[in-house]
Amino acid sequence: NIKTTSAEAPGCMHVDVSGNTSCRFYQDYYFAQNFADLGFTVGVFGKHLNVDNPEGPPPGVDRWMVNGGGNYLNPTFSWASRGVTPSSVTFDNCTGGSGCYSTSVIGNASVAWIRDHVASSTLSPKPFFAYVSVKAPHIQDGPGWPVAIPAPWHVNAPVPHSQAPRTPNYNMSCPDHHWLVRQQPPLTPTQASKADDLFVSRLRALLAVDDLVDEIVEALEELAVLNNTFIVFTSDHGYRFGQYRMPQGKWAPYENDVRVPFYVRGPGVRAGSHPSSIIGSTVDVMPTLLNLVNGQAGGAQSPVIPESMDGVSFAADLLQQEDEQRRQRPQRTTLLIEYVGLGDVVRYEHLEDTANNTFRALRVIDPTADKGSRNFKFIEFTDSITDWNFNSVLEMELFDLDSDPFEMVNLAHTVSEAVIKRLHMAAEELYRCAGKTC
Repeated sequence: NIKTTSAEAPGCMHVDVSGNTSCRFYQDYYFAQNFADLGFTVGVFGKHLNVDNPEGPPPGVDRWMVNGGGNYLNPTFSWASRGVTPSSVTFDNCTGGSGCYSTSVIGNASVAWIRDHVASSTLSPKPFFAYVSVKAPHIQDGPGWPVAIPAPWHVNAPVPHSQAPRTPNYNMSCPDHHWLVRQQPPLTPTQASKADDLFVSRLRALLAVDDLVDEIVEALEELAVLNNTFIVFTSDHGYRFGQYRMPQGKWAPYENDVRVPFYVRGPGVRAGSHPSSIIGSTVDVMPTLLNLVNGQAGGAQSPVIPESMDGVSFAADLLQQEDEQRRQRPQRTTLLIEYVGLGDVVRYEHLEDTANNTFRALRVIDPTADKGSRNFKFIEFTDSITDWNFNSVLEMELFDLDSDPFEMVNLAHTVSEAVIKRLHMAAEELYRCAGKTC
């Protein structure tokens, strides 16, 4: 989550791998070195950045096997160990004639690396960090109606649903929303059917992810290290299958696009618990893990958290500790959501992203606030081509998620100018902050 002030370098809002000295992502900000400094061996496996992945491992990485997603069948990865010249490796030698399946290749490689690492350290195993990421259930890009590709052995597997959820905002017109939403035509029967096919294909593709998780947990158990290992399972974004008349995609600020699963197991984390005090996002994952593995749960002020990280640690909440640092820091109630529009993206015959679909949003959950202010979202849209730095706001949206959980009624024009100004300033503060100041 690195930002620059240069209008010529908007790519730094994501990551800049071009060598720009103001945003040297791999050299200065990559997470692995923080774990290496704590004595960890680090392995990175699977889908990494969509584009511009380095050939060899960034600082702190000992094993590197990554691609940008690539193909589901017979995938190619950049492979290297620390200090070894990187090579391109294609997995295409699987028996059975159906090809090597990407999720299984990634799972097998990560499990083998974990086993080799633990087995080679019989007295006192060096701690390890494995980042395992898969293409599934992304679509396999191509013309027409692209879908996710299940493993060959799951192509006809039974799944619990034959169509995407018909939520209240499914195929609904929302004329008071951002122009990209309000101009959407109704789904045709063909588009709706194809979106359902996509939904089913994703469920089947996830069956191999289930297998990957099983294999990793079973390996940790066999190696007798499961009980002192933290496992985190999460994702990078949600999805839509007809919500707001958009049959496919993920480029909006609404709950179905931005909500993700987040599961943690490990020493000190009570099974079945749902810590209600946590409101977090992906920028908080690394600070939290650094706190957990360092044996500290004191929050973002712990010295193990780099000042360059925007996120905070919620390790104390996961471990349900009431330590002094946690009591002294204010309870967080607001998150920033941000996105830069890719330009015109047409999927399933619908325009689903544009340059001025660039937005920043405040997600607020505050049980102590007055009714109507406890659970809401405020969104500002600008144009990434001319104003990715949010010098102007083209459109606004405001939703009360207690009364309107499917975000169908935009309240931005029903509240006072003073309220809008306060929300704008709060969004501005979180959008401009960096590192510890967040």
